[in-house]
Amino acid sequence: MVSQQGFDFLGWHFYVQQNGQLRCVPSEENYKAFRQKVKQIVNNSNYGAQVKAQKLAPIVRGWRNYHKFYKMDGSRFSLWFLNRKTYQVFNKETKQDRLSAEKLVKQAFPQVSYSENRHIKVKGNKSPYDGDLIYWSQRNSKQYAGKTSTLLKKQNHTCGYCGHKLTSDERVHLHHIDGNHHNWKDSNLTVIHESCHDYIHMSKSGSENY
Repeated sequence: MVSQQGFDFLGWHFYVQQNGQLRCVPSEENYKAFRQKVKQIVNNSNYGAQVKAQKLAPIVRGWRNYHKFYKMDGSRFSLWFLNRKTYQVFNKETKQDRLSAEKLVKQAFPQVSYSENRHIKVKGNKSPYDGDLIYWSQRNSKQYAGKTSTLLKKQNHTCGYCGHKLTSDERVHLHHIDGNHHNWKDSNLTVIHESCHDYIHMSKSGSENY
């Protein structure tokens, strides 16, 4: 979509201010799709507040990371209204009180620092096709935060399953080794390729059906 007010591209809306400065924010469609995902989880009566918080966290973190180098101030993109609505839903549960609901909301909406137009520039004449897997895997790790970022450095940017480098060609997943998603001990966590993660769970599913 192109207009005098700007244009949308890959989930962003680009526009030029009267002073000639280029600005970028999440596009309307991107924000609506994200908000819908959040609302579906928050309003799902099959989940309790704790499960909802666990399901929301990676969605919110991923969305914020995707837009972290663009204009994200203001109540809309800070997700203030979604935070408030989620708190109201959590606080209505009989097992929750004000303090526990606030704690779960913070877990559900992890903060990701943003810095407008502070993209990480590619070094010199580097290319994704130059075979320098160490450089590209280390650069890719800067897209992640929290335990995922910590484990990427600890594992030297290699997959905990296949042992190959984790490059930007594929998403990185946080895997619970014992299969218990409530066990967040460091010894139970490893970062692996998305395809490796899918293979692990497909293998487990197949063995259970055998």
